[in-house]
Amino acid sequence: MFRLANGLYLRLSIADGDLGKENKDESNSIDNQRSLLVNFITDREDMSDEYIEYVDDGYSGTNFDRPAFKKMIEDAKAGKIDTIIVKDFSRFGRDYIGVGDYLEQVFPLLGIRFISLNNNYDSKEYIGKTMGLDMAINNLVNNLYSKDISKKLKSALKVKWKNGKWTGSKPPFGYLKDEEHGCWKIDPVAGKYVRMIFDKAMEGCNTSQICYYMNEHKVPTPGKYNQMNGLLRQGNYKMPDKEVVWDTGMIRTILGRFEYTGALVMGRRHTVAVGSKVTRKTAERDVVIRKNINPAIITEEEYEVASASIMFMTKPEYRGAKDFLLKGKVRCGNCHRALAYTDGGIHPKIYCPHKVQAGRYSHCPEDAYPVSVIEGHIWYSLKRILRILDSVQRESEEKYTDNSFTGKRQQRVLESELEKLKNERIHQYEAYAEGVLSREKYITVKKQLTEKIEKIQSEQKALASVIIEEERYRSRIRTAVQQLEVQIERGKLTKEIIDTMIDTVYVYDKKRIEVILRFDDVLQKVISEYTEGAKGA
Repeated sequence: MFRLANGLYLRLSIADGDLGKENKDESNSIDNQRSLLVNFITDREDMSDEYIEYVDDGYSGTNFDRPAFKKMIEDAKAGKIDTIIVKDFSRFGRDYIGVGDYLEQVFPLLGIRFISLNNNYDSKEYIGKTMGLDMAINNLVNNLYSKDISKKLKSALKVKWKNGKWTGSKPPFGYLKDEEHGCWKIDPVAGKYVRMIFDKAMEGCNTSQICYYMNEHKVPTPGKYNQMNGLLRQGNYKMPDKEVVWDTGMIRTILGRFEYTGALVMGRRHTVAVGSKVTRKTAERDVVIRKNINPAIITEEEYEVASASIMFMTKPEYRGAKDFLLKGKVRCGNCHRALAYTDGGIHPKIYCPHKVQAGRYSHCPEDAYPVSVIEGHIWYSLKRILRILDSVQRESEEKYTDNSFTGKRQQRVLESELEKLKNERIHQYEAYAEGVLSREKYITVKKQLTEKIEKIQSEQKALASVIIEEERYRSRIRTAVQQLEVQIERGKLTKEIIDTMIDTVYVYDKKRIEVILRFDDVLQKVISEYTEGAKGA
C-alpha cells in the first residue's frame, strides 16, 4: 500500500519553561524529540519510513503562529503528509482549545492521523469520537502551565522596569542604543528633528502645520531616516518612496512620548491573553515610569506645553470600523496602507487616511469610495473564479474517465507480471531444493527475478502516486467549486468568505479596483494556467 510521508513536529521554548529552571532538561531538547520520533516510525510496520521534519526552536506553544507549524499545516492540506507525530501534546501546543480544534475538527477533515507518543494518543483509535477526558485535562494543564509561566515573566519584567532597565527592541526616533551604559543616547541628527517638532508645537502650530513644515524642509520621516541609516525593521507592507512623507499621525506620536524628557516608560500596552497578538492600552496607574534614566531632548515643562497644544485637537475617528468586515483587507493602490472606514449614515464609505494626514504631499486619491462598490468587485471576482473552476472541473472529470481506465489497466498488467515473477521465483527455489538447479545458478536467477520484482513494485508505487495526485487535484477543485457555490448562494459577504477567500483589495481609483483572492498552490496554478490558455486562444 502506498503511504505518504510522516510529519515529525518538534518544538522548544525557554519562555514556556520547556527546559526547566536552569535550562538543562535534555528530555525536551530538539535532539531528544527527534530521536524519539524517528525511532518510533522506524519500529512501526504500519507506517512509512519517509518523514518530513518541522522544527520550531524558540517559539512559544501558547499560539500557533509558528513558521514550521504553519508549513506543516500547509503540507497537510497539500497532501504531502498524512500523519503528524509529536513527543507530547505540549510540543504541539499549550492552547487547549486550539489543540482540541485541530484534533477534533481540522485533522479529521484533512484525513490526518495524529499521534502523541508520551500521551499514548493515536487519533486512529478515536475516529468518530472526542479525544477523551484524560486528554482534555492534559491539554488544560498545559494551558494553565503556560499562563503561570507568562505571569512570572511579566512580574520579572516589571522588576527590571522599576530598576530602570530597558527591555524594548529599539529606542524611540531621536535616540540610539548606548550599549556601553545599557541605556539610550541622543542621535545627533534625529534628535534635532524631534527638537524641531516640539519647538514648532510650543510656537502654537497644530499637527497639520508641523507636518507641512517638515515636508517643506524635506526632513526624512522616522522610517526613511532609519532606512537610510540601516535601522529599519521591515513592516507588513512596503510604501512607495514617493509616499514616504510626514503625516499628522507621526507628529502626534512624537509629541505624545514622555520618553523625550529622559524618562523610561514601559508597559504602555499589554496582550489580552497568553499567546495572543492582540494588545490593549494599559491603565495609566500600571504604566512604569522612571525619570532621569536617559539624556533628555526636552524638559518636562517643554513636554507639558507641547503636548497641551495637541490635547484638544480631534484625532481622526474611523466610525463603525469595528463592524467593517473588510477591515485591513482593502488597501490604497498607491501607498498600500489600509483604507479607513466611516459609516457615513446610509452609505458607508472608505478612503485613504494617508491622503488626509499627509495632505498635498501625498499622491493618493482624495475620493471616498462606497463600500457597496468594493463589494461588487469582490462578487464579480468570486463568480469569475467559480466559472473558471467549474469549467476546469468538467474537463478534469472527462479526462479522469479515460485516465482512470488506462490507470486501472496498467495496474492490472503490473499485478499480473508481479504475480508471474513471484511464482517463477518460488518455482526456481523448488528446483534448487530438489537438486535440479545448482546453488550458483539459483543465486543468479533469484537475483535477476528479485531485480525485476523490485522494478515492477517501483512502477506500481509511481503509478499509485500519480493516481493519488490526480484524485487529490480533482477533489481540491470539486471542494473549491462547492464552497464557492455555497458562499455565492448566500447573496452577501460574510466574515467566513472574507477570511478564507479574500487576500487583498487594492483601490487605485474609481475605475481601477484589483481583487486578489486567496487560494492554495494547486488552485492558483489551475487558475493561472486556465487564464493563460484563454489569452492564447
